[in-house]
Amino acid sequence: MNVTLRQLQAFTGVYRTRSITRAARELGITQSAASLLIQQLEAQLGVKLFDRSTRSVQPTRAADEAVHAAERMLGDALGLSRRMRDLAQARAGRVAFLASAGTASALLPSVLAKFRAGYPDIEIDMRDVAADDLVPRLIATDAEFAIGSVEGEFAELTIETLTRGRLSAIGRRTPDFAARRSLTWDELDQMPTIAMRRETRIRMQIDQALGSQGKHLNPTYEVTLINTALAMTAQGLGLAILPATMLPADQFPTLIAKPLIRPAITRPVSLLQRQGRTLSPAAQAFVATARTVLAEREPARSD
Repeated sequence: MNVTLRQLQAFTGVYRTRSITRAARELGITQSAASLLIQQLEAQLGVKLFDRSTRSVQPTRAADEAVHAAERMLGDALGLSRRMRDLAQARAGRVAFLASAGTASALLPSVLAKFRAGYPDIEIDMRDVAADDLVPRLIATDAEFAIGSVEGEFAELTIETLTRGRLSAIGRRTPDFAARRSLTWDELDQMPTIAMRRETRIRMQIDQALGSQGKHLNPTYEVTLINTALAMTAQGLGLAILPATMLPADQFPTLIAKPLIRPAITRPVSLLQRQGRTLSPAAQAFVATARTVLAEREPARSD
């Protein structure tokens, strides 16, 4: 038995109006088409739903018993249609994604604020993880995408650069430091510094870039977490060596970043997605917001 929504609409319309003509008018179809829908439904159900005469249409006992179920089915279908329309237009839904800890702290609050303003009814499930966990967690969980810094290529993923962070010396806003346009790595070597530990991806990139030019980084302190380096810098313990994008100005208003040159090193913040997987409309809206907000943080090029 394949009862259609159109048949149910014709049935409930005739039941309510007691008229095939009026029900047909409400449905935007001809009287004969409405009559045919009722006949088809009666044949499929195996019961007579209306007693028809030249003057009236009266529901049978079977119609009285069936009408509430028909109205419930139509309501469910209408609710499903509205839900799917809301999802398609990103007015509802859920976004589950991963973010590296530094990106989640420094970059994504502004993205989240803009997205929440435009899409207040979408549920957000952001999972901040260590940068090394981005790829395996994206592959193994229900997260739709990830945002963070990765190196290399992965057969299962597509990688799109959203913004780039210049490796910088981050220090307190003193008159001398604020007056600088940049620092060389050689100048930095004469100052107290705070760097990430050797096993971190940022440090590996720094050591490789400096090593290719016969240089070597000798930090005063080594830490594992970006926020630790920034908190130590805020106390005047040294200059933190980090991408400028990793400095959340609201959290550390006394700190500023000056680009490091000779060599200049940049680190990308990327969008990672599984190949062949379509993002939900809500996720597409979030990614579009992230592209817009993070593109504004692209650093100016320098030597």
